[in-house]
Formats: sequence, structure tokens, C-alpha cells
Amino acid sequence: MSITFPVENDVFFCYIYAMMKIEKTILIFMLPLLFTSFVFSQEQGTSEKEETEEALIREIKIDGLKKTRDSYMQQILKKYKDMPESQVDTVEVETLLHEQNLFSEIDVEIRHNENDELQLHVTVKEKISFLPLPFIAYSSQTGVMGGIMLMDTNAFGVKDNYIVGGIFSRDMQMGVMSFSKPSLSLTKPGFTISANFAHRGNTYQDSHQKDMLEFSSIGGGAGIAITDKLTEHTSASVGLRYAYRNIDVDSSSKAYEDELKTHHAFTINAGWGLSIPVHNDWFLSTKSLKVSGDAVFFTTGEKAQSITGQISIQQPLPITRLRLLGQVSVLYTHDANKVLWPTQNAVGVSIMPAKFHAPQMGGFTCGLEVGLARTSIATFSVYGLYEGIVTKDWDDERIVHQGYSAGAKMYLAKISFPAMSLGFFHNVTTNRMKFTVSAGMSY
Repeated sequence: MSITFPVENDVFFCYIYAMMKIEKTILIFMLPLLFTSFVFSQEQGTSEKEETEEALIREIKIDGLKKTRDSYMQQILKKYKDMPESQVDTVEVETLLHEQNLFSEIDVEIRHNENDELQLHVTVKEKISFLPLPFIAYSSQTGVMGGIMLMDTNAFGVKDNYIVGGIFSRDMQMGVMSFSKPSLSLTKPGFTISANFAHRGNTYQDSHQKDMLEFSSIGGGAGIAITDKLTEHTSASVGLRYAYRNIDVDSSSKAYEDELKTHHAFTINAGWGLSIPVHNDWFLSTKSLKVSGDAVFFTTGEKAQSITGQISIQQPLPITRLRLLGQVSVLYTHDANKVLWPTQNAVGVSIMPAKFHAPQMGGFTCGLEVGLARTSIATFSVYGLYEGIVTKDWDDERIVHQGYSAGAKMYLAKISFPAMSLGFFHNVTTNRMKFTVSAGMSY
């Protein structure tokens, strides 16, 4: 049997065959183009990937160091090594370096080194960190106090700190020394060793500035504390201290003689703190949170405990020379004899009598500080604060006092020590005022 096709079918198959030949020809001609397109797309993808893969900081270089060791600075800035360029905030780097309190001038930039790698380049000018520091202070309530301290805030070029010196006033003669090494990282804890010896006359007053207790004492103490950096902004500490105090009770204070025994005491302390710095053209400001506790054991068999907490805020405002100041502090002691009662300084308040002591306190301050002038020598500022305190008086009555303080400060630019402060304080509750001035000491 045979099958025949009409002419039309022969024409149709010829058409199909011709089309297949054309498609093969097109395919043959298209293959080089497709291959070229594939290679180009791969190269373009690689190029885009290279463009999106961000360059990293490969080197940290510090110029201008004289006393400070380069290895110390590398440790401080090591977190920026191999960090993507877009994640490096040069303002943050400057703030971190200002927090060290070692440099009067700091310039930070990102640039390419000789190997065409990204480099975090820092140029600094160091402050004077070692010098004998005489100081004097006057208070309308306590009189004149002065002394001299041999200090170095950058010992061995690694920010080790030591102080040796004496403090003298009408009621006190004291010798002090301390050496501290900061904790630089999570794996390198720091420590502080300190000792003191003093002969002093002690006067404790109530809130009405009436003398409630007078005694003289001679003694000293020594201690050690270990500090560990937990994170970039948090740290913890634990310490042990021994103190000896020989107490001679004044005849007017015989009623408290049982509490004022000569004693040896051992104190165990533990604390935790958070500190976040903020720097602008005028001030190095800090936000902080601190909590600490003490347990004191006397060789007489007595013991006492205390706990303190503090929240402090120094916040630059949009007007760059202006910053907000605020602090809230609480202190509670349990079973502490009167010798261990703290002063108002423990909660950062100044409106009470200078010699006022109490076992429990809660205090707050809030106000503003404004920079007046800045020279190559120092920054000058004035401040105003509103203060309040809740505490117990000597008759165990709960009292609330409020008032205000104002003053002026001078921050030295090229020396890592403060210079001068003036202060005026008015307790509105009792309508009592006082005035202080200090030069060459911390305030």
C-alpha cells in the first residue's frame, strides 16, 4: 500500500524544513552573543558585589603621642579595627578619647594609607599629667583647708594614676596615697590600692547647725579594690578595706560614749556602674547609674551595712554651650554607729550645714551650666542648681529641706586637673547661706 501527498503537503514540508534550517542558523549565530551576554552578566554581578562589599578599616594610626603609649591607644580603639567604614562615627571616637582626659586637642579622620587601605587616623596633643598640685579651699562654715598633692594621671603612659600628698586645716592633718590601674577590656581587670593616716577633730551638727557631737581621733587605713569592665559602658568592682581609729570623746559628748569606742574595722564593698559619655565643643558630659553596698565588721563584734544608689545626667542642649545637670541619690545605713554617719556630700547636696551627718538621706539636684568663654588655657562656666534633701535629723525626725546653689568653674585645657570653683548656697527652708571657694582641687 502506498500513500501519496498532494503538492500542497510537499510545499508545507519544504516550508517546515526551511524554517528549521533558518532557526539552526539563527541559533548558531546567537550562541556567541548568548555566551558573551552570560560572561558580561557574571562580570557585572561580580562588579556589583565588589561595589556593595564595603571597605573595612584596616589600620589605626595615632600621631602626636609623647608620654602615652601607642599600645594603650590601640587597646582603647581596637573595636574600630576591621569595622566597615560606614559604621565608624568619628564624633564617637573623639568622645571616647576625650573621656580619657589625656588630650587637649583631638582630630579624627578616615583616609587611605600607603597601601591604599582605609586607615582611622587620629592626631592628638597631650595634656600635662604630672605635676605637684598645691590647693587651697575656703568655706564660710569650715574655714581654710590646704595642702599639696603629687599626682600623675597618666603614669607609665597607660593612664595609671597615683596620688601622694597631705591635707591640712585647723581641725585635720592627713596623709594620703593611692595607685590605680584602669580596666581596659573584659579580659584585663583593673585595681586600686590606697592608704591614709589622719589626726582630726570631729564635729557633727544637726540640721539647725547646732553641735551635737565632738571628739578627736587618730588612725588610718588601707584597702584594695578590683574593677572589671563588663561591657563598653559598664563595670563592676569589689573591695576590702581595713581601718583603725582611736577615739577621744569630748566631755560634752559623754552621752554617746558607748557608740564612740576605739575600734578596728573591716569593710567589704561591691558596686556596679554604667557610664555613657557625650562630648561637644564645650563640655565632656556623662550619663551614669551607680549602685554600691558596704558591710562593716568591727572587732568589738558589731556590724553595719549600707547601700547607695545614684542616677546622674549631664546632657548637652541644642545651644552648644549649654547643658542640663541632674542627679538623684539615695543612701541608707543600718546599725551604723554615729562615727559612720555620712555627710550630705554622699548624695551630692550642698544646702545643709557643712558638718551635718545623718544615717539615711535622699537628695536631688537639677539645673543648668553655661560656658562663658573658652581660651587656650581654660574653659570658664557658670551654673545654677535647685537642690532638695529628705533625711533624718539627730532626734530621728524626718525632715525635708530645699534651696538653690550657684557658682562658677574653670576647667584647665592643657592640664588634666581642675583649676578653680566658686559656690554660693542658700537653704530656703532655714534661710541659711554659705560660700565656698577652691583652687587647684577637684570639685
